[in-house]
Amino acid sequence: MKQFVTSCLALIWLFALVGCTHPMKKTAHLNLGMTAEDVREAMGAPYSVRSAKLLTDEETTMVWEYWPPILAQNTEKVHVYFENGRVVQWGLPGDYKTSASTSKGALQEYKPEKSK
Repeated sequence: MKQFVTSCLALIWLFALVGCTHPMKKTAHLNLGMTAEDVREAMGAPYSVRSAKLLTDEETTMVWEYWPPILAQNTEKVHVYFENGRVVQWGLPGDYKTSASTSKGALQEYKPEKSK
């Protein structure tokens, strides 16, 4: 019986520990304008670079993707968006729509004023 209680307490501790490391909680340390190195220090290495693009005017865009730990109850991924090496937005996939026809309640993707 004592071994069962110890095992249950260990599992509860493990789930609590996993819940505390979810990437969405780490976004509290992000600020607009941070560099990629600043983000790496605040959130750790990304799971993947979801996308990157070099535009014709030598500007860049890049999206880093953070996945929750394997045993996390919340399985939502977090994206961090960079333009020219600086953070311009972050959030859950789908929070920001790239087309002008955004769905009701969704936020439109950040766009600088230099639309062409």
